[in-house]
Amino acid sequence: MEQSTQNMMLFRKNRRYSSLTRSGRQRRKDYRRGATAVEFAVVAPVFFALVLGLVEFGRMTMVKQALSDAACIGCRTATLATTLNSGKAETAIRESLEPFMSAAGDSSICRITIQPADFSEIERGEEITVNIETNFSDVTWISLGYLADSVLTGEATMKR
Repeated sequence: MEQSTQNMMLFRKNRRYSSLTRSGRQRRKDYRRGATAVEFAVVAPVFFALVLGLVEFGRMTMVKQALSDAACIGCRTATLATTLNSGKAETAIRESLEPFMSAAGDSSICRITIQPADFSEIERGEEITVNIETNFSDVTWISLGYLADSVLTGEATMKR
């Protein structure tokens, strides 16, 4: 009987300590109650600005690559013997840019320069150069000010 009484007292003693520990933990938790919200309020704007910046640079890189690809397509069209003027090459360029730029058909937004403009008098082996320019502010998804003045270009040169 004595053994069971000692075990019971030991159990009560441990139980008392465990309740103190729980209440101590509870007090510590109450003390840090708003810390998570404050940390989020400090970190979130920096994190979201970084994510939006990555999206902007990704979009800029994608449009620049699309301009370069379209310049190659236009230059390839211009080098064909059946192409006699720059209109056919310009149409091919605008069609290839349509998935990336909804305003590719607008000549004020997507400026295309093809040198020389008339292909009927070009000798075999002469170079044809296609240059495409657009303002980044015209093709961006998110209008952030630090890239608004950027001009994106794509250029290709091929021999006829």
